[in-house]
Amino acid sequence: SLGFRFDNIAYSPDVDGLDDAAFEALQGADLWIVDALRYTPHPSHSHLAQTLAWIARAQVNRAVLTNMHIDLDYEKLRAELPPHIEPAYDGMVLSS
Repeated sequence: SLGFRFDNIAYSPDVDGLDDAAFEALQGADLWIVDALRYTPHPSHSHLAQTLAWIARAQVNRAVLTNMHIDLDYEKLRAELPPHIEPAYDGMVLSS
């Protein structure tokens, strides 16, 4: 899949796998907007546990989960995630 890096902002929608080069590109990013479709694996999207592992490996300062399916409840997820990771929501405005 295709990801983007604009200065200190990274964007990885519709992703189900990242190679070592992708993690090198993510190093030092202030913000990573990244796919986390649901709790269980999917053939073309990352699932929550995989995305959280990626965020830990990339060591980004802040991450926003996007492309979330209805089974990922915003309030429940927000309460469970570390402070530097948050679920996206409609109308969300981000700044780095």
